[in-house]
Amino acid sequence: MMAKRLIKDERIKTIIHNIAEDFRFSHETGDYALLFYKADTEGAVRGADIEAMIEYLSTGLSELQDNIQWRREFLSENPGVDEIRMLENLGVIEKEYIDLLEFLR
Repeated sequence: MMAKRLIKDERIKTIIHNIAEDFRFSHETGDYALLFYKADTEGAVRGADIEAMIEYLSTGLSELQDNIQWRREFLSENPGVDEIRMLENLGVIEKEYIDLLEFLR
């Protein structure tokens, strides 16, 4: 039997929709973009798509956390640079990726 995750939670729906919108905004048509478009449209993630989505999010999360760490170091060495809002936004994205990974696993 093929694994399936029905997307009922509004927060998870919103996170998937936002990622799909980011892909739409940049006119992406690659495999990952299509994966999120499909999940956004169908309200479910099935079979191999679950593993592909986990792979995308895990990689993205790792890169994001490295980026956040680098920015924190940069900001501590360069007081007066106002990137606090950017750090907060990256933190929100990080939390969304973590929540979505928990849902998929």
